[in-house]
Amino acid sequence: MKTFSFAALFIISGFVHAQTALDTYILNKMEDEHISGLGAALVNDGELLWFGNYGLANREENIPVTESTIYMLASVSKTITVTAVMQLYEDGLFQLDDAVNDYLPFDVYNPNYPDSVITITQLLTHTSAIRDNWDLLPYYDGDAPIPLGDFLFDYLSVDGVNYNAALNFADFAPNTTYEYCNVAVALLGYLVEELSGQPFNAYCNENIFEPLCMDNTGWFLREIDTSLVAHPYSYLGDEYVDNGLYGYPDYPDGQLRTTVLSLTKFMYAHMNDGNFDGYQLLDSTTVALMRSEIVPDILDLQGLIFYGYEDAYGTWWGHNGGDAGVSTDMYFNDETNTGLIVLTNSDANHQDIWNEILASMDTIVNTLAPEIACVIGQPTGVEDMATAEIMLFPNPADKYIFVQTPEDHAFETRIYNLQGQLVLSGKNESQVYIGNLQPGFYMLTCFYENEQKILSAKFEKY
Repeated sequence: MKTFSFAALFIISGFVHAQTALDTYILNKMEDEHISGLGAALVNDGELLWFGNYGLANREENIPVTESTIYMLASVSKTITVTAVMQLYEDGLFQLDDAVNDYLPFDVYNPNYPDSVITITQLLTHTSAIRDNWDLLPYYDGDAPIPLGDFLFDYLSVDGVNYNAALNFADFAPNTTYEYCNVAVALLGYLVEELSGQPFNAYCNENIFEPLCMDNTGWFLREIDTSLVAHPYSYLGDEYVDNGLYGYPDYPDGQLRTTVLSLTKFMYAHMNDGNFDGYQLLDSTTVALMRSEIVPDILDLQGLIFYGYEDAYGTWWGHNGGDAGVSTDMYFNDETNTGLIVLTNSDANHQDIWNEILASMDTIVNTLAPEIACVIGQPTGVEDMATAEIMLFPNPADKYIFVQTPEDHAFETRIYNLQGQLVLSGKNESQVYIGNLQPGFYMLTCFYENEQKILSAKFEKY
């Protein structure tokens, strides 16, 4: 069996840095808690203050975690689902206290309380009295073959083949008791389909992922490069067990896959009154509503899917997630203007790592881009060089990349990672050695005539 050292497997900002005390702490904790891979990002005052990548995304292939690694978010996915719902709310397509049945092709009601209306607010606050019957929530190898609407009809409609009055619904009335429910959030995803006339994943692509430049993001495995996906591991006995790349039909409650940096853009939009780099994801009043106490008589700090908790730093709003081989957190604090994301491909506790990152915030040196903008992230593919002003080949490349430019006079070549950091530079180099770069995407830029003319193109290092 191959062995490795966790200390050798950390990457910061896309290339190797000297190991810090925080890195050492994280790596030691990962070994103690049997966390295969971890990515994290810390935002403060509108800046990406720090991010780190540690461990292995794929243990069988010995693939390390990098900034390109795609994680399954588990229930952090619910924050994207509620964002889609609230966009349609802003469009005036429904009111929060409307009965969800007003917008569905089949009726949903609790058979124990048939006269009690289930509202959209109740779905958004886990007070709908719909219950998760885990015997009817299947996992599949790969994407689930069952359409979202068909699954929900079979589960919630009295005419459905999986309808179970005793187990699919709680024995209390809607709007009386909190009970966390995945199926209720999946129903919200289906509500988006019915209101928008689009498949839920297509709506999110068009209205959330693309405007926020959330590269390498998708609800289905078929939408992303699966070679970049972190395999989900459980630690059983004394070994890591790969749970495989799985799917389930109620996917809006937990199946989004994305990178740490792409999720950072989404989180920052919510931190920044709904605005990301000029795109208004949601109105400021809407994002404030989403993280306000909606059902204080039932549960404190429960917003619209987002929920809050309090610690020494103040009140944090966001969500966590857990699934087979997955543990995730995304929270932000309005009082300190701080947000933190920790994503792992292991179903292990990383609370100590979360706490240590926050405790280290004042000592972290900001070497990253001063603004969170569309340039932060990984492209889904290399742009078509046939239309670029400079040609790079081969692309992707391993050790050398060749530069062909339309200009004959002197130029300086600079290579930046996609966080805007300069990682290589040279003079008049038509052949550039890139063997020391970490795998990932980069921007090669040629500067001419005292930087009066600048030509750029993306390339991939493998």
